[in-house]
Amino acid sequence: MLNFLGNRRRLLTLRYLALFEPGTTIEVRRLARVIQGVETENARKNEGTADYESAYNALIQTHLPKIDQRGLIQYDERRKAVTVEESLERHVVLSTIAQFVLSTGSSV
Repeated sequence: MLNFLGNRRRLLTLRYLALFEPGTTIEVRRLARVIQGVETENARKNEGTADYESAYNALIQTHLPKIDQRGLIQYDERRKAVTVEESLERHVVLSTIAQFVLSTGSSV
């Protein structure tokens, strides 16, 4: 679990997708713009920039397939879109609790 959550970009992706209702479909381009905007603190549409390309490629090559394998989203590689699954919200809540416990050294 820690390896799965240990990547900042993947954690940002999970938290952003958890904002949507189960069944909602989001294009990877939109997701990459959001991730790139958070990472660079620049919310403008910067498709084509190195930062955007880095976020987009990491999402389609690594993060979205891994999140899909966990059953938290359905990743449609052909359409470059993700659909939020019901289990995502619960997973994000549990991961937030785990992150708090690990960062503070407290026990729950």
